[in-house]
Amino acid sequence: FVAKRAHLNPNTEALVDVSSGRRMLYPELNVRCNRIGNALAAGGLAPGERVATLLMNGPEFVETFFATAKIGGVIVAMNWRLVADELSFILTDSGAAVMVFGSEFNEIIADLHSRGTDGTQVTRWIHVGDAAACPDFAENYEAVMSTASAAEPESEAGDDDLLFIMYTSGTTGLPKGAMHSHNTALWS
Repeated sequence: FVAKRAHLNPNTEALVDVSSGRRMLYPELNVRCNRIGNALAAGGLAPGERVATLLMNGPEFVETFFATAKIGGVIVAMNWRLVADELSFILTDSGAAVMVFGSEFNEIIADLHSRGTDGTQVTRWIHVGDAAACPDFAENYEAVMSTASAAEPESEAGDDDLLFIMYTSGTTGLPKGAMHSHNTALWS
């Protein structure tokens, strides 16, 4: 979607972040998505593997979502209101290999990281925010992006492949992952 919009509407704004005042045209958004996607793939993320996000609404969530889709990965968007034990369950249940998180969540992420493989299967932690606030076990989002190729990644996903998993609230039991394919997202 982003690559097509970049080609068809190169002078159209794709994203406006009201909180920061940042604005992006479709070609810039596409390049940033490509860079993150290529960085994830170069870091070993294979098609079908999960990328968890613990982010507030913002450009980095949009970039990570489309980047993961471009390389055939699966997004697991986590609710920022959950506590560490609930997040740990979702990370373990989904099998997330990568966690992209905002600096406002550094404390809870440090807790999750300290649990090791008992608490998560995450092997790569990517921090969004000021590089000075990046935990020592994580990589800075902008630094990861700056070293990756801007070329369009080879698509590894088909229409019926999994695109994202949204977890239910779990009010009557443990949360369950509702799975959505590229097709279900398109049709919705």
